[in-house]
Amino acid sequence: MEIITENLWIWLVLLYGFLRGTRDMIKKKAMEKSSVFEVLFFYTLLSFLLVSYEAPHAIAVPQKYIGLITIKSLMVFIAWFCSFMAIKRLPVSFYGVLELSSVVFSTCMGVFFIGERMTVFRIIGTCIVMLGLFMVNLKKQTADPNNVINAKYVTLALLSCLFNAISGVMDKVLMSKGEIDSGQLQFWFMLLMTCMHLVFLLFNKTRLRFSQLWKNKWIILMALLFVIGDRALFVANGIQGSQVTIMTLLKRCSCFVTIVGGALWFKEKNIAYRFCCGAIIMAGIAIGLM
Repeated sequence: MEIITENLWIWLVLLYGFLRGTRDMIKKKAMEKSSVFEVLFFYTLLSFLLVSYEAPHAIAVPQKYIGLITIKSLMVFIAWFCSFMAIKRLPVSFYGVLELSSVVFSTCMGVFFIGERMTVFRIIGTCIVMLGLFMVNLKKQTADPNNVINAKYVTLALLSCLFNAISGVMDKVLMSKGEIDSGQLQFWFMLLMTCMHLVFLLFNKTRLRFSQLWKNKWIILMALLFVIGDRALFVANGIQGSQVTIMTLLKRCSCFVTIVGGALWFKEKNIAYRFCCGAIIMAGIAIGLM
């Protein structure tokens, strides 16, 4: 029990990774019953409602940060749109490995925008990660004719990783100031995301079937897992002694959750090969963190 308490932040990050991987599989199931836009909007709206209790506390956020949070929300809005479009058409095990490319984007942005040093280990690790990503793209056979791996959906997945990496850098900048906390950031982020989805739906004249919210229980489950996972990560970040480098590696366990889920739930092919590619990429991440 003492060991668990001392390493609580590790267990919380592992929980985040597990829930993130599970959420990716549930996204795919949700879009079997509803359109991409319906899943995105209801998922965002429910997530906001689940964190709305932070409203009285969130009002105290200094006005100067609202603009930055708006930009962050826009980056995630684009990232989610791209990822949902991609995961609808790609095998979830393939998508899970491809998502590890966010490490490359995060590393580059950390060097160019935050001034982090590009060490020898980081260069070697990044090269290994890129090798693993190249390898996973070599085998594109899939058991499901609806999940065809082509350049369009791979590009969307990579764009999602890029915009998520930008959001991650902005998180670091916002939280490092010490003037706002995770609850305040999560509230404003989800509120602005909901508003962006509403504006998009109005301009796009997309018709929403509100009955789908109750018929498609996967959407409700997704929102719950998202809020719980993010909160676990926020708590882990706030625990004294938690190490960012180790957390970066542990979060990527979501990749193996999607690979196993792809085999058991969606009966996808090339699982062993994708598992090996994921292991190579994880080894590259580990070396880059030395």
